Amino acid sequence: MSFIDDKIETDRIIKMSNLYETDFLEWTIKQAEALENHDLKSLDWGNLKEEIEDLGKEQIHAVSSLVKRLIEHKLKLDYSPNTYPRNHWKTEINNFQDEIERRLTKTLLNKIDIDKEYERAKRLVLCEYQLTLPEQCPYSFEDLMTRLPRN
Repeated sequence: MSFIDDKIETDRIIKMSNLYETDFLEWTIKQAEALENHDLKSLDWGNLKEEIEDLGKEQIHAVSSLVKRLIEHKLKLDYSPNTYPRNHWKTEINNFQDEIERRLTKTLLNKIDIDKEYERAKRLVLCEYQLTLPEQCPYSFEDLMTRLPRN
């Protein structure tokens, strides 16, 4: 590579990094075009790697959050004597199950820590209600995803 080629390459990298910082949407469009065209020189490798890693982490976080909310509402339904909000809790459970089914992959399933999400859900429920809840999570993933009977 000549000095001029090096300068052009450096300018291109700086321009793409600036675009990443100033117009993320445009940056994603440019990166998608470069991938589609197999244009390796136009890829912003550093930022692209970071975004792909973050995307994976975000997917795990999203499903974990849904599992926590599902556990929270199952605990309320199973351990609270309150009768008025039961239909709301059932509806929420159904919605969380739908959203988990929509997002879940086998890879994600292996990364969900039900015990950790149980502890988080339990803390929320105990802030809201004075209940006695199990120390350990009483639900398996299959239990959580089992649909409630209609009534």
